[in-house]
Formats: sequence, structure tokens, C-alpha cells
Amino acid sequence: MDIAPDYQAAYDTPIALGVLNGREVPLQMIPQEGDRICFLDMNSVESYNTYISTFLFVLIAAMNRARPQVMLEVQNTFGNALYCDIKNKIVLSDYDLADVAAEMKAMIQEKTPITLSFKKKQEAWSYVKPRFYCDQAPLLSALPDDVEIPVYELDGVSAYFVNPLLPHLGYLKEFELIRMGSGILLRYGKRGHYDRLEPFARRDKLAAVYADSEKMGQRLHCPTVAALNQFIKRGNSREIILACEAQHEKKIAQIADAIASEERGVRLVLIAGPSSSGKTTFSQRLAVQLRVNGMRPIPISMDNYFKERKDTPRLPDGSYDFESLGALDTDLFNEQLHELLQGKTVTIPHFSFHTGTRSYRDQKEQLGDDGVLIVEGIHGLNEAVSSSVPRREKMKIYISALTPLSFDDYNRIPTTDMRLLRRMVRDSLFRSHDAITTIQNWHKVRAGEEKYIFPFSEEADILFNTTLIYELAVFKKYAYPLLERIQPDTAEYTVASKLKSMLSIVEPIDDEPIPNNSIIREFIGHSVFGDLL
Repeated sequence: MDIAPDYQAAYDTPIALGVLNGREVPLQMIPQEGDRICFLDMNSVESYNTYISTFLFVLIAAMNRARPQVMLEVQNTFGNALYCDIKNKIVLSDYDLADVAAEMKAMIQEKTPITLSFKKKQEAWSYVKPRFYCDQAPLLSALPDDVEIPVYELDGVSAYFVNPLLPHLGYLKEFELIRMGSGILLRYGKRGHYDRLEPFARRDKLAAVYADSEKMGQRLHCPTVAALNQFIKRGNSREIILACEAQHEKKIAQIADAIASEERGVRLVLIAGPSSSGKTTFSQRLAVQLRVNGMRPIPISMDNYFKERKDTPRLPDGSYDFESLGALDTDLFNEQLHELLQGKTVTIPHFSFHTGTRSYRDQKEQLGDDGVLIVEGIHGLNEAVSSSVPRREKMKIYISALTPLSFDDYNRIPTTDMRLLRRMVRDSLFRSHDAITTIQNWHKVRAGEEKYIFPFSEEADILFNTTLIYELAVFKKYAYPLLERIQPDTAEYTVASKLKSMLSIVEPIDDEPIPNNSIIREFIGHSVFGDLL
């Protein structure tokens, strides 16, 4: 905090975080002689995560002031909002939320400081286990005995956060509290536009999937990393693996039943989701279940409808924009969909990413009476992609890896981090990319998802969560060695250090019991679908 003002002129927005020897740290940290220091301002992704965690802390402190009997548990994000469940089922009125919001605004206006101290593990228990914070202690039990615990304090409330926090509340801008289900939605500004809130759009379907995933964790008695560790240490990892896989199979079978229903007459299934969601494996498993229902699934890859390289739109930096809808030949795609639904035989194109050209091979398809088209691609939910097909004749499925596992009540595992681990392992095993390359490209992938995928999730008929509660323990084995190769003098070390810290808390799991049709096999190998992935 003392050093940062000397460097503020080099940054466009206020400095929010320090980077100490390659690790992101709060500005409250005291560096030692010989440490290497740089800074991150409010425009960085890391600072935005810190901004959200700090907003959560002021909500917790304000709730302790206004309604101290309420037990909060942070569960997931919805765009630029954080959903917190009320664990002890106290129903808050709009007047209650207004009182809490008033306390938050008062602390923000006063720029109330957040202090930081480090405690030995045994000493930290008494600081991070107040009466309303009942799930904090298991996280401490999962941490190594020799680690010093960062304990943050705000308005008499102490807590441990995995993400670093801002030094005071003066950084925080616009927010809103909304009642949602049995909990509270904390809304805040998007990155780079903290002083205004985006129009509120309900995402009820996504909320239902999150809620179902949380219930699954509770049913299996495995809602946290500490609980998963206990399963593994007791030798019960096979039990949790098979239960999670059985749930996936059951839900995929139910989706196939819905498609095969004679009432609807679905002829086209469109599957979309962000990177590393497991779309390909999901599509193959859905096809198997459709065959059980007497249908003949016809897979069509949307990748084969890319425009030739010379017609591909470009980004401002001159690189090709393969993520945009304009990169697809939607006219040809719709034309062939229409012909297939008319009973005609169609020759499917083949696109070569190596040459950037389209050709026609001998892939001829005809729908027939029992056929159903299965199309997977990032733009699948966009109506412009399949406008030639009446809405009643198609089913849209959105899939994503929505992580139900958390560290504790106040520390969730970001879905984005889980997908990054999936992609990192797959890139290393099957695409000859190292972890640095994956991290370097991740911001471009995320930008495309924010623009072309997430806005359409609520248009889906069905949402499917591909996350498996045990998978973080799987990636401990595969991703940790990849991350260890990233050196402290690289720009990617900050992300690598954060992911290593996350993985270090979880026990590794034996992946031998994972079935060969599991979505996880798409990323770690030995999938029954082999070359189709």
C-alpha cells in the first residue's frame, strides 16, 4: 500500500492488487527485502475477482450488523451477480434487504478498511469460525499444517478468503440486492464499468440447474473439497465416481426420452456450450440413448460449415475471428437443413482448418422417418443458425461445467477455473500445447463465450451440467505437473500459481474406476468414443 502510489501514474485505473514474486497478493501484504513486486489495476481479470470477493465480504459484514441471525452461503455467479443462499432458511423481505443495503452503502462511503493478519493454522480456527460461519472449519482442516492462514477483518467480522481482498471498501461502486429463490442475488457492475449496473435479466433455467447440482452434492454428502477429501482418504472414491456417473447417465436418458416423445416431433437437436464443457462426449452419449429409443441419430458438425479463410471476418488486431457467427456459412447450413427435413439426400461439406478451404467428400445423409439430426457448435442456440427449421421441430440443449463443489460457505470454485483445467489437460495430451499456451489463449476464448454463447443460454429447452463432483481430484494428477513447469518470471505464472493453490487443497483420486464413456475421459484420455472426440 505504501509503494503502490509511486507507480499509480503508469496505470489507467486504481491499483487493486500486488504481484509478489509472481503470485497475486492483497495490497495489505508487507514485502521483504529482495522480493519482486508489480501491480494489477482494476481493469485486470484478477482484480475483478478480488472486487467480487470484497463485495461478498461487505455483504457478510452488513448482514452481521442488520440481520445477525442469517447464515449465508455463496453458491454461484449469474453474469455480473453472485447468488448467496440462506442456509438456515430465514426469509428476508424487501425491507430487510433495504436495511442490509443501507449498511453496505454506509461502509462503502466511509471507505472502511479491511485489515489482514496471518495466523498459524491452530490459532486461525477461533478467528474464522464465528457462529454463523459453520462450514469454514472443514476448509482449514484441508490446508497443510505448516501454512499461515490469511485472516481478513471488516467491521468486527473475521474470515478466510481464497481470493485476496481489496484494502478498503472505497473501491466498490454500484450494487443491488435482489431476493431470488431462498437467497439473495448481489448484483455489481461488469469489469471496466463498475459505476453502473447492466439491465437485470432473470436466468431461471440456469438457476434451476445450479440448484439441482447443489442438491446432488448434499445428497452425496460431498458439497465441499474437505468432504471430497474425506471420501478419498477413506478409500470411498469409487463410490462417489460411480454415483456421479450414474446421475449423468440418468439425465442423458431422460433427455433422449424427451426428444423421442411423439408429441413434440423433434427432428433437429442443437447442442451448444462454452469451451471444455464436454459437448462432444455428451453428443455421443445422447446418440446412444436415442438409438435405445428406436431413433437414428445423424451427427452433423457445425465446424464443416465455416466460411473459407478468405471470407472469414477478422478481429481489430487483424487475426481471424473464428468465434463470430459471421465465420459460419449460415445460408448453406439452413439450406441443407431444409432439404434434409424435406426428405432429400444431402452431401455434407468438409472443412479443412489446415488449408482454410471447403470440399465435398462422400458423406451423404438422408433423414428418413426415424432420423434425428444432432448438431453441435458454439452458435447452436442462436436462432439465426437454424431459422429454416420451425421451432417446434427442434430442441436446443445448453451444456456447461457448472461446478457445485465449493471450498466452504464463502469460497466457491469458479466454473471458469474448472474449464481452464479441463482445456489445459486436453491441450497437453492431445493437441501438443503446453499450459502457458492454454493460459495465453484463454482470454480470447472467454471473450467469444461472453459474446456468442452465454447470452443464449436461457433460449435452451434443456440445460445440462457436465461437471462431476470428483473431477477436481482427477485434475490434481494431470494438471499440477503442467502448472509446475511454468516459471515465476513468466506472465502466466500468476494464473498458474492460483490454480496450483486450488489443486493443492484437494487429495488426488485414482481415475481407474472412471467409466470409458465419462465426460472426463474426453480430457484425460481412454474414451470409448476415441477418434470421434
